[in-house]
Amino acid sequence: MYLPILFACIALLLPVSAWAMEFSIERFDPRPMRPPTLHITATGPIEAGDTEKLQAVIDGADKMDVRDVLFMFDSPGGSLMESLRMGDYIADIPAIVSAQVGSSDLPDAICASACVYAYIAADYRFISGGARIGIHRFGFAETDLDGNEGAALGQAVSGILSEYIRSHRVEPDLFEMISLIDHNEILWVPLEDLEKWRVVTYGVYDEQASYINLNGQIALRMKQVATSGDSYLTLFCTDNGVSGLADLHEPDMAIYGNFELGANDEWYPVRSWDVVDRSEMRGKVVFDMPPEFRQLAMRTERIGARIVAPSNDIYFGFQQYVRDGLLSEMVSGCPVPVPSPRFTMIDQHATDYPGADLTTDGIRDISFAQCKTICLEYEQCNAVSYIQSKAWCWPKGGVARQRPATEVISAYKR
Repeated sequence: MYLPILFACIALLLPVSAWAMEFSIERFDPRPMRPPTLHITATGPIEAGDTEKLQAVIDGADKMDVRDVLFMFDSPGGSLMESLRMGDYIADIPAIVSAQVGSSDLPDAICASACVYAYIAADYRFISGGARIGIHRFGFAETDLDGNEGAALGQAVSGILSEYIRSHRVEPDLFEMISLIDHNEILWVPLEDLEKWRVVTYGVYDEQASYINLNGQIALRMKQVATSGDSYLTLFCTDNGVSGLADLHEPDMAIYGNFELGANDEWYPVRSWDVVDRSEMRGKVVFDMPPEFRQLAMRTERIGARIVAPSNDIYFGFQQYVRDGLLSEMVSGCPVPVPSPRFTMIDQHATDYPGADLTTDGIRDISFAQCKTICLEYEQCNAVSYIQSKAWCWPKGGVARQRPATEVISAYKR
């Protein structure tokens, strides 16, 4: 669908290497553990005609009962048009398609420039070891086009690439960064950005977050589609603050112990939760979000939910990115419960309570009043220390000792 316009401008794109991409294919048959898999190694520059070569390699393979196809790329790029053609072909393969940069045989593999478009066409995308993914803006060779014609052609190609990236569930941040890097340079993208932009997805096919109408009120529903199954997390406001429903795909022999919420790979126990349904390998849990987690939720990039076995070493659940400020907007819009009047906080100025921390990183960017409110709402909290210059709250399980500290104000529950 992207190729007709590009055929008109292929001669204008920067020239590519005279060497074409090489393909090798292996069939792995681990039955009865799982269905057969085809492993395809693609190395070298992408040149015109490589898509037909790839198709011939796959057509000649034994595809009986094959469920999964894995591509392993090691390519500096090449023909932009051919990479899009190859990507369209890869996306249409009637199997679960994964792509990987780097392996035990290719520990320093790269996928750069045009290679990226073929790579992101896969359903699941991996990177390993010292492998790297590099990007830059496409360029044109010297042509007789005037400025207006060149600009129109550039806009047409940019539109095609932008839509291609979006259609493969990659964030527009990738195209924005591609547009900033000169075609004579290359940016080796940090892994953190590759994951955030959904270029590298590992076992996740897609993630979505949107507002829904839940029994007449607004709720935020998050959905992740992954190899481990589909999982959902729905958050909504109640008189007690923020509550939710976690609908998780259960593995075989699932064991329920504790329920936890996650923020950026840190997991926090939920005190108030209940299993409302377990059927068809799914577990549905209703819960109240702890007040201390609420502050984290308004700042985190990723949120998740999981069930932990009583042994604390086995769990199932998910965690996903939430973009566009939806999570912060939802949580901040819910009412803050009024703390129980049976306790109050007694301030101690220029005093620090070292130790007995209830969180590993405290709670940032809140006021001292909010810090004390959280402690009043949280049964296990008996004191706080607050670094005034950094607006940094540290809930405490108790006061083991105290020491003078000019920039710290503390309070204990009474």
